Amino acid sequence: MQQTIQYADLIVDTASRQTKQSGKLVTLTDTEYRLLVYLLRHQGVVCHRDEIIEEVWGERFLYDTGTLDVHLSSLRHKLGWTKEGPVRAIRGVGFILHREEPKSGVVKIDAFLRELLMCHEVVMRERDIRCYLRLTPFVYEILVDEAILRQIFSAIFSLFLQHAPVGARWEISSQLTIREYTLTLTSTGSCPDFAEMASARQQAAFLGIPIRMGNKHTSEGNLMGVELAIPMESLES
Repeated sequence: MQQTIQYADLIVDTASRQTKQSGKLVTLTDTEYRLLVYLLRHQGVVCHRDEIIEEVWGERFLYDTGTLDVHLSSLRHKLGWTKEGPVRAIRGVGFILHREEPKSGVVKIDAFLRELLMCHEVVMRERDIRCYLRLTPFVYEILVDEAILRQIFSAIFSLFLQHAPVGARWEISSQLTIREYTLTLTSTGSCPDFAEMASARQQAAFLGIPIRMGNKHTSEGNLMGVELAIPMESLES
């Protein structure tokens, strides 16, 4: 399960149990923290009062629903939220945290990747690393948050540079299916550790893009690969 949950200007680190809003630490009680995490993990879903109480307090009938209202009110106050949002009450049922839609724009994926590769051009030339782009010509524009996509690929490129040997061959290819647009990056070299990919994986998860990693032995040596599967509904024809 992801250790960092981001929502608007809010970042919750579930490993350290720290909550920051606009970069400033927000002091929450243990109950407020667990209530917040539960709501963040159920964005866009109507959460029934009994379900929230059972999950946050651990006992369904030990606390009445008024206790939930008190703690939610305190949480709203500390975060500067109001009853109008982003957490809204559903009369007679429970509450819903409005799902945050990522800011999106049209990214021309071919130009985007070429630009990022140029940022590493000097290092690649010094180490004689060659890169080949083989992208599906039918889809070249993606509706996605460019800033986050840039962070994902920058992290991946940096790892490839770190693990790829001198004279390595990179290949970036894509494939369009009914459900997704898949980008695959492969290179000779050892596969990065999963922990090293944590940042890129978290950013990708925020966009709903799963990242798969792999490493296999070939006659030419080790081959490492990273694959991103971008949902089809995020594509612009």
